[in-house]
Parts: sequence; C-alpha cells; structure tokens
Amino acid sequence: MSIHTTLPITEEEISKSIGHPIKSPILVSSLKHLGLNQEDFLQNYTSFFEELAWDPYDVRRMQVEFLLARFLKDKKTLLKFYKSYYTGEFELEVYKPWIEKLSKEEFKQFKAIQPWRRRSIASFLLKNASSEIKIKRAKAQQFEQDLGENDVRSWPRVFMEAPSKHVENPLFFSFLKELFLKVNVVHPIPVTEVKITAHFMSVKATKEAPGDNSPEGAHEDGADYIVSALVINRKNLAGGESQIIEQNMTTGNKDTIFSHILQPGEFIFQADSRDEDYFGTDLWHHVTPFYVADDQQGEGWRDIIGLDIDVSL
Repeated sequence: MSIHTTLPITEEEISKSIGHPIKSPILVSSLKHLGLNQEDFLQNYTSFFEELAWDPYDVRRMQVEFLLARFLKDKKTLLKFYKSYYTGEFELEVYKPWIEKLSKEEFKQFKAIQPWRRRSIASFLLKNASSEIKIKRAKAQQFEQDLGENDVRSWPRVFMEAPSKHVENPLFFSFLKELFLKVNVVHPIPVTEVKITAHFMSVKATKEAPGDNSPEGAHEDGADYIVSALVINRKNLAGGESQIIEQNMTTGNKDTIFSHILQPGEFIFQADSRDEDYFGTDLWHHVTPFYVADDQQGEGWRDIIGLDIDVSL
C-alpha cells in the first residue's frame, strides 16, 4: 500500500490510510527534510561504494545450495561442512569431491556464481554529555542475527570496516546526531547513549539476475530502531520498493502497510525488534528485487546505507 503524498510521512499518516493505529514510530523522509545539505551529502558519497569489498557470504550460500540441489542424497554430508565453509573457516576445497562430479554444463553454472553485493560496516557510540552529543567510533563486531542455529543469518559474518573518509566526517556525523535526536523523541524513556552501526551496501542487478537486498524476505534486524535504507545511488534500475510491514501480534499474519521506491537522499526510519514491547505494534521491513531498466546501459546498481540503532546497551 502506497500513500500518495509528499514526504515526510509518519505512522500517523499511515494509520489514517490503513484505518487502524500504528503505534510504533515511523519516519519516511529525506536528508533535506532533516535540515541537512542533501546535495553535498550525495555528491560526497556517490563514488564511495565502488571502493567496498565484495560480500563473499552470498556466494558461499548459493554454492552450497547449488550442490545440495544436485547431490540431494549427500545432503547430510554436505551440510556438515556448511557452517565452517560459510563463515570462512574452510575453503571451497572441502566440496571438491562433489564439484568434480558436476557435468561440464553444471560446472559452468557453478562457476557463474559470482559476488553481486559489496559491503562495509562501521559502529559508533553516541552520548549526550552536557547538552552536546559526543560521537566515538567503536570496533565493529561480527554481524549475526538471532534466528536459530540452522539459519545462515545466525552464523557470524565479518565485513570490512569502513574507511575513515567514508564515515568520520561532518556530513555523516550530522546524520548520526539527527538519528540520536529522533530516538530521544520517540523512545518511551530518556536516552543518554546509543550504539549506531552503519552498513554500506552496493547491490548489482544484471540482465540475467535481478538485484536483491532482502533474499530472506520480510524480516527484523534485531535492533531497537533502524534506518532500513538511506538511498545514495540508483543507477539504471526499475523496482526496489521499500516496504514497511506489520505483523499481527495475535495471528502472526504480516501485512504491508506502506511501500515506496526510495530515491537518492530519502530514507525510512522505523522501530525494529522489541517495538511490540515498547509500543504495541510489531513492525518488519523488506525491499523487493530490482531490475535493469535499460539493457543497453549495462548493469544496474542500488547503493544504500542501512543503520541499526540500539539503546539497550
């Protein structure tokens, strides 16, 4: 469901549109509406994403899924090595006995599994000290989500730390401070300190394969609040619709309550995990696959900054 109005949009407008109250905070807005210099921010960040390291975890997952589909009878043995290979403890060599059994065409398909997402990460502690917000960079922890032992998203992933020039500058710090102030407004109790982890992600779409930022579908990130995406670049793309989803706390059913294709400079801030305890509404989020808009222009790219905001330190 889209709300055809100008930004910013909050949970109040969404509540009116769907006919029942959304109690958890939502803000669909832009850097400009925050009072930041959106033009300078985008100009500064547009080229940074080409410097990010490729995400190896997507490739490892897809390789194992390919082998599982081909050698179903060996599922138990293949899965025995899965976590160690996925987390980088083992190399692809562990699957050599099965790779060697692939036909020429299957091997060609297997080799065609290549990285399609670049990533980096940076964490910061923000503290309100004497009416001044202090920002201190912290070492980023390995990334994992509490989704059960057999879910790959629960297995630890280590990403490249963002270079200082990407995150330690007045433009980025101004955005972090605005998020800190927003959390202070909406959180049920006063907040003096938060941890914000920024995820820089650049996802490729090709003629053969769409780009997908959320292959797992609708999900929560495990933080108190999130910016599901601040879009920096959309290059030769169609699709990529950001969705805010409400999970019914009685039935467990999920309904899309808002959708919007974010343009460069626009973002979605929303409550994430624990919001059903804080506010009484359980919000999730998703972004649909995106496609090359013009085959003649080659690849498509969607570059975003996602942020996890934790007050439960």
